[in-house]
Amino acid sequence: MLENYSTLQFIVRGKIFKGFCMRIHDDFHETYAVVLDGYHSFCVWLDDKSAKWVASKNVAIDQDAIDEIINRISIPPQVS
Repeated sequence: MLENYSTLQFIVRGKIFKGFCMRIHDDFHETYAVVLDGYHSFCVWLDDKSAKWVASKNVAIDQDAIDEIINRISIPPQVS
């Protein structure tokens, strides 16, 4: 999984997204706070019961952008 803090920069449908995400303490899920320039912050977390990533209900960005963030968070670390 992702380290405790990571910068984000990616393009989805021609729109540039910049910001960061950081792991936050949660006793129940693997949870990350996401802060993107020009958007309200939101959280994404791995629901242990369904084994699926979930985003906050009122996220005001395209699902494709959320999927890109989740993809970056869930990439396993590469062994050097």
